[in-house]
Amino acid sequence: MLRFTKKTEYALLSLQYIASKDGMLVSAKEIAETIGISFEIIAKVLHLLGRSGITQSIQGAQGGYLLQRSPSMISLSDVISAIEGKPSQLVECVSSEDIDDQNCSCNVYSNCTIKDPMTVIQKKMDEMLTSITILDFMHLPVYHTISETIITKEQ
Repeated sequence: MLRFTKKTEYALLSLQYIASKDGMLVSAKEIAETIGISFEIIAKVLHLLGRSGITQSIQGAQGGYLLQRSPSMISLSDVISAIEGKPSQLVECVSSEDIDDQNCSCNVYSNCTIKDPMTVIQKKMDEMLTSITILDFMHLPVYHTISETIITKEQ
């Protein structure tokens, strides 16, 4: 089953919180206390986001974190890659980086009958993860579906 890791969830919560502060510096301690997650975990997540150019760390007594880009320019795919070190991948032989992975170690790769449909699904998933941004997390409830239709939750 496709599932985000807790670190990715915490990264999304952190980015949503930072984005909600409209350019004000936000400390890791503030994020941790507001979200209810340990400071150590938030610090690790923010470090990974910083290494990927998503957040910027300002040092000093009045320091904190800022977004490096507009929330509309930070995709869910960017966040997953920053935290996991690679994009989401449904099956071993199909990735967004190399759709026709001839170096796949799967024993049935040459006779596989699902790699072509899985390639289509992977492409659609990549498109969806790229189209959803931190800004979308600021204006919930909005759901994106694979068919690229946006469905708003009824009140």
